[in-house]
Amino acid sequence: MTSITLWKPESDVIVHQALGKSGEEASELAKILFRCVIQGLDASDPGTGKPNREALWEEIADVEAALQWLREVIQDEFDCDRADRKLNGFRRWQKMLEADARQGEPA
Repeated sequence: MTSITLWKPESDVIVHQALGKSGEEASELAKILFRCVIQGLDASDPGTGKPNREALWEEIADVEAALQWLREVIQDEFDCDRADRKLNGFRRWQKMLEADARQGEPA
C-alpha cells in the first residue's frame, strides 16, 4: 500500500519564491531547448523572428541567475564534485558520439 503524507508548500516565502522562480526559468530553458531540437539551433522563432541561438543564451543566463539566487537563499550546499563528475561524463559521451559519427563517414 502506498503511504499518503501531508504535503504543504514551503513556508519560508523567500525560499518558496526562489524555488518557484528557478523552476519557472528552468521550464523556459526547456522550451527553447526543445525548439532548437525541433527547428534547429540556427533557425528563428516564426512569430518573433528571434534567432533560436540568441533565445537559448538568454534562457541559459536566466537559469544561471535564478540558480545562483536559490543557492544564496538556501545557503549553498552545491556538490562541486558531483557537477564535475557529471560534466566529465558528458565529455566522455561526446567523444563516443564523435567516434561513432566518424565511423559513418565515407573513406
